[in-house]
Amino acid sequence: MRPGPALVGLLLAAAAASACVPATYNVRAARAFANEDARRAIVDDRAADLERAVWLADEVLANTPYSPGDAWVAALRLDDDEGERLRERFEEAAPYDGEHEVPLAKLYRVKLDEALARAAAPRPAPPAFARLFDALAALAALVPTAPPPAAPPPAAPPPASSAAGRLPAAWQALAEHARALAAEERSVERLSAGRPLGAPDTPEIAAAKGRVAARRRALAGAQRDIAAAAAELRAASAGQEPAATIARDALRVTSFLLRMHTEALAVAPYVVKQARRVARGEPGYGATAARAEALSRVLEEQREALSACAEALAVPARTPLEDTAGFEMQESLLEQGRAISLDAVHLQLKSDVELLFFHQLASPSSSGGINDYRGRTRRLAYDVDPVFMVGGRALLTYDFEHVRNAARLNAGFKTDRLFSSGGDIAYDSSLGKLIGLNGFASDVFDIGADLVGISTSLKIARFTSGNVTELAVDPATGRDAGAVASAPFQLLVRQIDVGFDVTKLFPEAADDLYLEELLLGFRYMDYKLPRIFYALREREPGTGDVYVFERQSPAQSVTSRFYQGGFSLRMGNGEWPRLAPFGDLGLYGGAGPVRYAFPADLAVPGGPREVDEATMIALSGNLSVGLRLRLTSYLSRLRLLTELSYNVEAVGQGIVSSIHATRRGDETTYTVGRKIDIGGFDLFHGPRLLAVLVL
Repeated sequence: MRPGPALVGLLLAAAAASACVPATYNVRAARAFANEDARRAIVDDRAADLERAVWLADEVLANTPYSPGDAWVAALRLDDDEGERLRERFEEAAPYDGEHEVPLAKLYRVKLDEALARAAAPRPAPPAFARLFDALAALAALVPTAPPPAAPPPAAPPPASSAAGRLPAAWQALAEHARALAAEERSVERLSAGRPLGAPDTPEIAAAKGRVAARRRALAGAQRDIAAAAAELRAASAGQEPAATIARDALRVTSFLLRMHTEALAVAPYVVKQARRVARGEPGYGATAARAEALSRVLEEQREALSACAEALAVPARTPLEDTAGFEMQESLLEQGRAISLDAVHLQLKSDVELLFFHQLASPSSSGGINDYRGRTRRLAYDVDPVFMVGGRALLTYDFEHVRNAARLNAGFKTDRLFSSGGDIAYDSSLGKLIGLNGFASDVFDIGADLVGISTSLKIARFTSGNVTELAVDPATGRDAGAVASAPFQLLVRQIDVGFDVTKLFPEAADDLYLEELLLGFRYMDYKLPRIFYALREREPGTGDVYVFERQSPAQSVTSRFYQGGFSLRMGNGEWPRLAPFGDLGLYGGAGPVRYAFPADLAVPGGPREVDEATMIALSGNLSVGLRLRLTSYLSRLRLLTELSYNVEAVGQGIVSSIHATRRGDETTYTVGRKIDIGGFDLFHGPRLLAVLVL
């Protein structure tokens, strides 16, 4: 069974997209390399393979003598069995040590090295061609209208006037201009660093950009020359010997080089990424990352040239590209296909242990803040038992080529609560359900949202065991004077976050900054609590330094409902390293409607009330730190992860009841003249242990 043309094209397209740290990524390469620990020995080895791949392409095409039917060409074979043997040779040895993936590019590089060693052995007769490029040019000269030669074409170089005759010069120009272009682009980046956005170019920057444009034109010209040579090869006549053998041998060599470059380009972005990480601790190592970037550019240009020539040679050789030696090894082709089908499906089993506390922290008084509550006679104290919950969930995820875990199908077997005490906590991530969709329609909607980078999180926490106590307060000292009344109460908190992950717009920079996720978006929150409102006014109008107590409301049940915008981010280096710290930070601000009441007459306790509706301004923030531990091997498809974190979320809220304007000369300053608050900040916090098993 051989891989079909669609899979071959898929592999080539994915590798082309993977060069130079792309906006998309190769699923197979991302799974193998994206989240490995950055070890210098591994980076050195893979960077050396990239450099060797470029050298081998030059050596095989431009410097290796060739005769039709040479044994060194026939030695270019790599099937699944041979590939497994070579992999075993490397994967347990340094620097891989069984913990890092052996790139397929290394296996193709080794086979090419072996073939070159055979080509250097003594020959029974002088070679027909000094290099394979000369054989290609001779083959291209054989058009269908010309009679085939009775003997092998001469070893003398063909006329440089033909496109195939210019192939060696075009190939050399590709590498030279690609390396120079990478250097010129780095020069533009260096000169532009720190400059304001939109600032006009300096003469140095303009000159550097001009050199970049010139190199790009030169590269395009070299590729046009190679395309012209490929057109001549496609039209060549290879119906008789030795032209037929030359066509088959040339196709074998170019397809093998093409596959090596394809596999090298799959790993190249991760070599660059890991080299940059190593360079953070070893500043002198930055040259390795720059060299790997330049090699990626050369490999990509050479890959395009090899692809054009291989596809052209398939015509006179009468052999489909997918049946050539370069694609005899099916492993990565089939893995790539599975990664976009069966292998991209994962079963995730999650176990969640969480302890969640609720407290209200009193606002700083005049001794340490801007609010002076002396004069109030009542305050509320909440004594709420924490929620302890053990939960579990099973779900399916699916990797599309562009997005990991793009589809999350709960498939009817989701369980949130296995055991709970003091209440319960539920999590969900379906945007479709939040807007009223159900079943398959909700799943399809969520897939589309994930593909464009929209993330959704729903958390519902219910506290079912607690009391609220109304305390008397000495108006002169602000000290508690004893309980007045007490009552049981329950608390239901709902929080919905919907955001766009902007790291998808700059994946390279996000990786350099250890940004796992940066969501910009919307937060909705609502919960209901007994409250006492305090009206405060500026002690000295126009200063906004200290606010003093003016009046208070009776205890009443109030719903806090907020619509906020903001961001949340997670800092870390993914789920693959053995042990990795991470941190979450979120900040959202907004407002929502509130309904509250103050006494109509302060002198008449329990008398009529003035009911008002206003806009409550709120600021919410969350902070958590944690540690992630991977318990299974890097090379194992089975992944067992644990996360231990401590999460803190604070919500501050208040009402601006008047704005005070103060005019001093020609300037007018505005301060909050009066405000209403609840005397503190609501705080939700607690530890969480999460265990994830991924199949």
